[in-house]
Amino acid sequence: MIEPFTVNLQPGEGGGDQYLQLAFTLEVSGPEESKTVKDNMAKVRSRMLLLLSSKHAEDLKSPEGKVQLAREIIAQLKEPFEDRGAPQEIEDVLFTSFIIQ
Repeated sequence: MIEPFTVNLQPGEGGGDQYLQLAFTLEVSGPEESKTVKDNMAKVRSRMLLLLSSKHAEDLKSPEGKVQLAREIIAQLKEPFEDRGAPQEIEDVLFTSFIIQ
């Protein structure tokens, strides 16, 4: 499980601050992939903070928006952690908490 994130979202039409608190679990292909993700947790968190802070609350409220976000998380985390490294085999993202405020 990935520790929860709290990020500022991009301002909406009203211009007010909105936040996303998100926790999720990654499904990976096996124990080796799990270890690779854990060993690179700083990179995982950095990639997630950059991705999540680029979002608008309106884009994330619908079920389709959450499915799209899961796809984007998978794409970000499949990118190799090392130059010319092998991509990670991330199979799915399972949201365990998803709060927009």
